[in-house]
Amino acid sequence: MADKEKISALLDGEDLDQSIINALTVDKESELSWHDYNLIGDVMRGDAPQCKEWDIAANVALALDAEPAHSVSAAEVVDIQVAKDIVESQPTPQQAKRFLPAWLTQFGQVAVAACVSLVVIVGVQHNGSDSNATNAPETMPVLQTIPFAGKAEPVSFTRDSLRNSHSSAPSEAQLMEQRRRINAMLQDYELQLRFNAEDGSIDKTKLETDNTVAH
Repeated sequence: MADKEKISALLDGEDLDQSIINALTVDKESELSWHDYNLIGDVMRGDAPQCKEWDIAANVALALDAEPAHSVSAAEVVDIQVAKDIVESQPTPQQAKRFLPAWLTQFGQVAVAACVSLVVIVGVQHNGSDSNATNAPETMPVLQTIPFAGKAEPVSFTRDSLRNSHSSAPSEAQLMEQRRRINAMLQDYELQLRFNAEDGSIDKTKLETDNTVAH
């Protein structure tokens, strides 16, 4: 058994004896004395727990049992079906178009007309470039011929001599394709105008006047 005075001195940090430390690890009575001295020091400093046997797990279990249940009353439950019914009404696309400003509708019509014109111009230029590329002369390689006289004479062939009878203008098929594209674009633009007139976005009288002038 270790001396209690030495244990107290070790607790106060006055004496660091390795033999006392070894005795605390093997001697139950010395370990009990060490525990009592620590408890006395905690009581004197005011750090001692209310009870000597402080079971944390048991205290937590008791606190959980005493805690009120977190349940929602029936009056506070929100009916999902009722919540779905309380939805702000949204306007239909036709109603939304009626509330659009007049300048926005006119701007859209001008934009559509500009797009149609741009597509027509690009299509004509593209077809013209294709026809020019097709009608461009292709020079055949020069052939070296050796006659019986022993003198070499270069002979060259080009497709110009074979296409003198053909014109450089676009073919009839290309012209028909251009007309078909232009008619399709104009029909689409007219359908857009009619759709806006049915929705009330533009005036029908103005639409009829524009169609009469166009035809």
